[in-house]
Amino acid sequence: MSGSSKRDVNRLRTQMAQQGREVEEIAEEIRHMCGCSRLAAFRMALGLSQPEAVERCRRQAPTSVLDQPLLSRLEMFPAAGSRAPQATQIITLASVYGTTPLRLLDPAALDRLDPSERDVLIRCNTGFTAAPTAPAGAAPSPTARARPLVHLQVPASDSLKKEVEMAARRALRFTVGAEGSNIGPETLDQLRAEVSRLALAYPQQPLPTLLGDLTDLQDVAFRLLEGRQRPAETAEMYLLAGVISGMLAKASHDLGDPHSAMTQARASFVCADNAGHDGLRAWTRGLQSMISYWAGWPHEAGRYAQSGGEYASRTRGTSSVWLPAQEARVWAVLGDGERAIAAIERANDAREQVEPDDLDVLGGIMTFPRPRQLYYAADTRVWLPGDEEQADRVAGEALAAYGQAAPDERSFSDEAGARADQALARVNLGDLEGAAEALRPVLELPVEQRIGGVVASAMRVHAALRTPTYRGTTTARTLQQEIEVYGQVSASAALPRGR
Repeated sequence: MSGSSKRDVNRLRTQMAQQGREVEEIAEEIRHMCGCSRLAAFRMALGLSQPEAVERCRRQAPTSVLDQPLLSRLEMFPAAGSRAPQATQIITLASVYGTTPLRLLDPAALDRLDPSERDVLIRCNTGFTAAPTAPAGAAPSPTARARPLVHLQVPASDSLKKEVEMAARRALRFTVGAEGSNIGPETLDQLRAEVSRLALAYPQQPLPTLLGDLTDLQDVAFRLLEGRQRPAETAEMYLLAGVISGMLAKASHDLGDPHSAMTQARASFVCADNAGHDGLRAWTRGLQSMISYWAGWPHEAGRYAQSGGEYASRTRGTSSVWLPAQEARVWAVLGDGERAIAAIERANDAREQVEPDDLDVLGGIMTFPRPRQLYYAADTRVWLPGDEEQADRVAGEALAAYGQAAPDERSFSDEAGARADQALARVNLGDLEGAAEALRPVLELPVEQRIGGVVASAMRVHAALRTPTYRGTTTARTLQQEIEVYGQVSASAALPRGR
């Protein structure tokens, strides 16, 4: 690995560790950044050199014959010239790295193992326990994390938190790498129909009415994929499981839990990888960028948006529009207006080339229609000094487009976001009455539609009203009070108890 690549890996590891991210999450990001094996990625995620890893293995298993050259060859497997690992070596490394054996091997590597060695690993993986290992630079506590730029103040109920956390744990277990299962055509048809129904419903129905169905469907998909056979339908099964995990990532995000959201999104990307589906890869990178953007991690949001460019260039679906549109918002938050406007133009160019793919056929949350693109453009321009009038105008265009859109292209959350952007632009222009008028429909949303992004958008307006210009102004104070009352009760309060 080059010096610059090592610095990039160290920077990524430190950043994610300080955010309290799990070693598995860090390793997965390193794997995609460097194109290395999972075995190598886990070592780098822990900040270990090959000699250091070998030394730990020798302390763990004194009879081990593992040395640095051998570890180097094992980390290259199954590339030409590499050496197939023995089950005992992987088990020892898993214990040292604080993970389970199957997490250290890519599906292709597992398939290339001697069948007897593979069987040992599969049997050992069940119930395997390893000492937890923290990455170098891990944050000592959540309070040590960087303060978010835009904080989602969404107090979730205990039952709702437990729901999304349990789903995130299932997603993390799945990233071990399912070997597949016997899936008949009837099962696939049923799953496909359910995924389509939920994808269409997500932007239009309150989250509490959908969360139970999403978690149940993910559980079914993962149990099917955790079987030991690989049928011809595996690729589509991975695609459907990836879409479900992506929707649950959005659900976790909407409930103000970015860490669970990232866990689900990572499971979605693993599914996309196993399905070989560039559209879902690009869509998931857009999702990860969006989650990071609202969590107050703009540099990470930019990295996800840019890393998805390779996949977007190989697809003509609307995910190829989402990525540059999302990237534009990131550059605007970071204060780079020139790059933000350039990204808007790239999104416009991509729109001209769109050919709907199978994600667009699902519709709803899985597609990126023109009205949503306009909302993103407004959300970009509202951050750029001097662009307030244009932000107001583009937000109005987004709302008009939503008003004329087909029912399956409507989105209560994005429409609310466009209204909040319009209100923010008007506050910055000194038009308090116009701002209050624009925000009124947002403040009238029912509790079950007060998801994280909507509340955060309203809080931006609240923050803009704190400037000395409006201090003591009755209209500003009244609007701030309304926003505060609005944000105190969120969508989580509408979740049925007992789920």
